[in-house]
Amino acid sequence: MNNISRALKIIYLFFKYDIDKSLMRSNKIGYKKYLFLLLPWNLLTFKKSINLPQNIRLICEDLGPIFVKLGQMISTRKDLLNDDIANELAKLQDNVTPFDGETAKKIIERELGQSTKDIFSSFETKPMASASIAQVHPAKLKTGEDVIVKVVRPDIKKKIIQDISLMKKIASYLDGLSNDFKRMHLIDIVNDYEMVIYDELNLIKEAASAKQIKKNFTNTDFIYIPTVHCTYLTSQVMVMERIYGIPIANKETLAEQGISFKEIAEKSVELFFVQVFEHNFFHADMHPGNIFIQKYNDSFRFVLVDFGIMGSLSEFDKKYLAENFIAFFKRDYASVARLHVECEWVPKDTNIPSLESAIRENCECMLDKPIKDISLSDIIVSLFDTARRFKLEVQPQLILMQKTLLYTEGLGREFNPELDLWKTSRPILEKWMKEQKGPKVIAKKIFNNLDDYMEILPEIPSFFRRISNHYSGNSSDLTKNFEQLKIIEKRLHSNKIRNHYYFSIILLVITFIAPLGALNIYKSEVLILLASLMYMSKPK
Repeated sequence: MNNISRALKIIYLFFKYDIDKSLMRSNKIGYKKYLFLLLPWNLLTFKKSINLPQNIRLICEDLGPIFVKLGQMISTRKDLLNDDIANELAKLQDNVTPFDGETAKKIIERELGQSTKDIFSSFETKPMASASIAQVHPAKLKTGEDVIVKVVRPDIKKKIIQDISLMKKIASYLDGLSNDFKRMHLIDIVNDYEMVIYDELNLIKEAASAKQIKKNFTNTDFIYIPTVHCTYLTSQVMVMERIYGIPIANKETLAEQGISFKEIAEKSVELFFVQVFEHNFFHADMHPGNIFIQKYNDSFRFVLVDFGIMGSLSEFDKKYLAENFIAFFKRDYASVARLHVECEWVPKDTNIPSLESAIRENCECMLDKPIKDISLSDIIVSLFDTARRFKLEVQPQLILMQKTLLYTEGLGREFNPELDLWKTSRPILEKWMKEQKGPKVIAKKIFNNLDDYMEILPEIPSFFRRISNHYSGNSSDLTKNFEQLKIIEKRLHSNKIRNHYYFSIILLVITFIAPLGALNIYKSEVLILLASLMYMSKPK
């Protein structure tokens, strides 16, 4: 019954905000648009002026927090939306009506198994903030420490399941309506959103994320992460150190405090790239509401809150992303195209010269702009939009990164319109790329994967003997050898061991096995082994 009433409300809003009239005026959905002419009110009001972007935002607001959050997420996907719709959805705010404070107390006491009076010397039933998933209450521990208590909304999971189900049905319908909707990958967006919002429901996961990012910045002065009190932690309740700072959106107060806007802009960019490329763990919801500024020593520091949405990239993705950035700013479009194929963001059989030409066509003019007008997030959008024509696979982890970069870049340019984003980020990228090469890095990676090598090494002598049997005329043994090599390949790849590791295996064989005289290796057999290992090291 709830599903039916929710669906009816969506249909009602669809007509209330004239979405049907917008579809009627579109040439993108063919004959289907004429079905809306059958609706009697459309015969009288068809000429009515319609602000489609605004109406879409209003629908999200009317449907409540789950759709508001979806709209916020979609607003960052400028590769899928027209700028006017994306900019309008960006105006969505978590202005959510709080739930009763006494209800919050009951949830806390149920989850922690104690009375709030036994835990806190004071607890304010009036929340200091209320968002889609949870709300926050100020309190003071018996020890005298100021804290905030985050409480997940009652019955929110049930509502999310209901709304996600409806979103999927709507996305499926729109996907079949026109190619324009199909291009937007609405079903993929809803699936990504489902994964993100379910993660936010679990405060234990958020607490773990907060602890990890705090650990990552232990030796850094320009960022601070509040402490989680794990004694008072469940999936529904989290107690965290209360921080006092200036909301980063409050530029007037920041100016009064004498805090450098130029430094805020540069350090916000540094913060993003350090998280992505050095820590491989980044805050993926860095909108202004989650960032505060504190005076610290003779300068300032960022304070981050709300760790419900975090992102990470594989070493593989980081490498190719960094190389893409560097190649792009060198206008080396051939390398950009080649990298897209190598990392399998597009199919292996993609025509690289054609992809190179398309990237150049879409992106060349972007680099002729003044530095202050060049946007890294726009570059990513342009690259992915171009690659999508070549069957780009959706990369959820890259979408999160793109969203975070969009926030970061917007923040940086807000404080310094002349910000040279590339000048600020390039040293970090090049430093990271340099650190991925050289003997020390290889030695470290060998050491980290030593257990895997030790497991594989005892098997190698038998491989040599079986390969040697091939020269006795037994070709079936060679087939078995390669089957065994494929098994090793899978083991290696399962542990993310890349090309340069295979050379390390050879060195280990020579170092540990050959001196023992365990093998009588002929030159030809060594060549076969090397060829096999090179074959395995090809990107899959």
